[in-house]
Amino acid sequence: MLIFKRFFKDLSGRREYLLYSTKYELKVQLSRTYLGYVWWILDPLFYMLVYMLIVMVIFQRGEKDFPVFVFCALVPWKWTLKTIMDSINSIKSRTNILNQVYIPKPVIPFIKILTNTVYFFFGLVVLVILIRFFKIPVTFHYLESIIIFLVQFLFIFGLSLIFSHLGVFFKDIRNILAFTVRLWFYLSPGLYSLDRIPENIRFLWWINPLTTFFISYRNVFLYGESPLYLQLSIWTIVSILTIFLGLKLLYKYDKKYMKFV
Repeated sequence: MLIFKRFFKDLSGRREYLLYSTKYELKVQLSRTYLGYVWWILDPLFYMLVYMLIVMVIFQRGEKDFPVFVFCALVPWKWTLKTIMDSINSIKSRTNILNQVYIPKPVIPFIKILTNTVYFFFGLVVLVILIRFFKIPVTFHYLESIIIFLVQFLFIFGLSLIFSHLGVFFKDIRNILAFTVRLWFYLSPGLYSLDRIPENIRFLWWINPLTTFFISYRNVFLYGESPLYLQLSIWTIVSILTIFLGLKLLYKYDKKYMKFV
């Protein structure tokens, strides 16, 4: 528990840096596009349209209210993907400032997840608009999405800590991950219902945390049901253990990273 205490102390002592860095990263990404904030809304929408074309038009498949069905998976998926990919070079990209000022390394991937959480909230706004457009009833279960969000936040943060560490030592990890994450999405029930998977191998999908997140978001926003609390509890424990491992790695090599970048 001491390592968590140390981490929270580091966050508390650098609140201004966290706020400044998060705002700066958002401004930098906005400056790269003409549409600015609008692009944060258009990006997931374009992905949804592509999948609608492939699944509904070309293959003549798709679940009921398919746009919302897909979007309930795309929003948490984009949050997961972008945070992990951004975390890989998070320490390397700050070499100049790290050579001048000491910053506890776990703080750096935490900035990445804060930045991408903003995009996630924009995606949720679009999701709610789609829900209203398709006249899907709004229920009190919406409040339970906070629990799913918190569990997923912990899960993504744990992964971002580990990948920020690995990104310093393994140059090709970003290229390897670019392929594997695509496979990860297609092996998750993002474009299809879990019922379409044969029962004898369906248990393999439950090893995938995205299965729990996708179905839980759909339960809350699309079907008016509670999320998968048992599975969320399991992934909460896994996430805390992953965060512990990630913090341990980053604090262990805290002052050694500059020798490798």
